[in-house]
Amino acid sequence: MLYRAEGKYQLFLERVVEGFRREDPPSVPQLAVPVSVATTAFRLGMQTKSAKERHTGCLILIAFYFLLRVGEYTQPDLILRGGKKVRASRTVQFTVGNVGFFRKGKILPRASSLDVLITADLATLKISNQKNGRMGQTISHHCTGSKLCPVRALAYITHHILHHGGSDSDLISTYYSRGDWFTITSKQVISKVRNAVKELQLHEMGIDPDLVGAHSLRAGGAMALKLHGFDDTTIMKIGRWTSLTFLQYIHNQIAHLSKDVSKKMSIELPFVNVAAIEPAKIKENQAEQQEQVRKH
Repeated sequence: MLYRAEGKYQLFLERVVEGFRREDPPSVPQLAVPVSVATTAFRLGMQTKSAKERHTGCLILIAFYFLLRVGEYTQPDLILRGGKKVRASRTVQFTVGNVGFFRKGKILPRASSLDVLITADLATLKISNQKNGRMGQTISHHCTGSKLCPVRALAYITHHILHHGGSDSDLISTYYSRGDWFTITSKQVISKVRNAVKELQLHEMGIDPDLVGAHSLRAGGAMALKLHGFDDTTIMKIGRWTSLTFLQYIHNQIAHLSKDVSKKMSIELPFVNVAAIEPAKIKENQAEQQEQVRKH
């Protein structure tokens, strides 16, 4: 019997199916983008007085460095199930309480003033739950030494929410504007990422803005790590991949991957067939073995 009730597998089969669902999903075919896209979106956002623009720019920079899926930092999608609105996936979005700050090895309270928070040299994000079922993981990044820094971006977001009366339970996608609270959506992130691509005129490098999306930030971050020589284990750790599926992000679009390859391939090297040692002796041994088999 496959089913224990209508529409329900036997428990052991249900667990197997659930395990398959938690595997890393196949990557969405979106072009990877360089870090300049994330820093440009952040810079343009911070140049405005709009809380939405500033918040979106911060989230884009954070997503690139922390290799975030868009559903981990934007307003969750809801679907109707049993007449009730529920989350479309098990992913639980980051809240203010999932953010931590450190300076010289000591904890900086999240409720500190902005002047204090931006002195942090390390920021962490704690995973409550994500698509593949992993829980309780912590990922961190150090300050880049630049104002275009993911640690600073997290400081701006955290301070903005708490300064306006928010709490640790608020999503990091939440922002306050004109007396009310709003949340950043994936569509808004995509729009700002594409604007940054256009601002940088990356179409001249073959990066079509229409082929770029929120997933391009995660792909771009993984690509940056690979091109800078980080090993697969480190990339998997930062991106929370449970397998080598991240290799699907290492797109052939990046010319740097093949840099100097043809030059090295053009160097003449001796090709020796080491399997061809003493061929006559080998044939002699084979003939003796066949003769012994025939006699027996």
